[in-house]
Amino acid sequence: MNSTFFDFHLFPVPEQAQPKNGISGAGNQGIWVWYEAEAAQQAEMEGFLAKVFGAAKIDLAQQAKHICLTKEESISFSRLEGHKTAKFVFLFGISGRRLGLHFQLHPYQPVHFGSTTFILTDSIAAIFEERQAGGKEKSGQLWRTLKACFHV
Repeated sequence: MNSTFFDFHLFPVPEQAQPKNGISGAGNQGIWVWYEAEAAQQAEMEGFLAKVFGAAKIDLAQQAKHICLTKEESISFSRLEGHKTAKFVFLFGISGRRLGLHFQLHPYQPVHFGSTTFILTDSIAAIFEERQAGGKEKSGQLWRTLKACFHV
């Protein structure tokens, strides 16, 4: 006999419905970009993200919504306005659980869930630091993923 009342898993959903730093970008193409950065680094990381997506012919300000989470902040993605129109969701070092997503994500391996493709990557700060040091492993993986998603 099962000793628990429920015979299925229960998953907590983050209660917070809006990110503390707000949502930037128009998101005309259904691209969502989630990342974490210290307040002092946010502008620099956003500029780097704009360059990365710009190389894939994506205008971050017009075609994507980008959200900078604070450390350990959790948001309910399903409660955000416009989440149903998301085509691509990039999680730069943000676990899916922090957004209330409860399916397995592996780095740089797109996962299709409904009409949305979710992509987990290294944090944007780690990719930025590697590029500053002359490395290309993480940025190379990201570039291959962007090329596959956007047919560049």
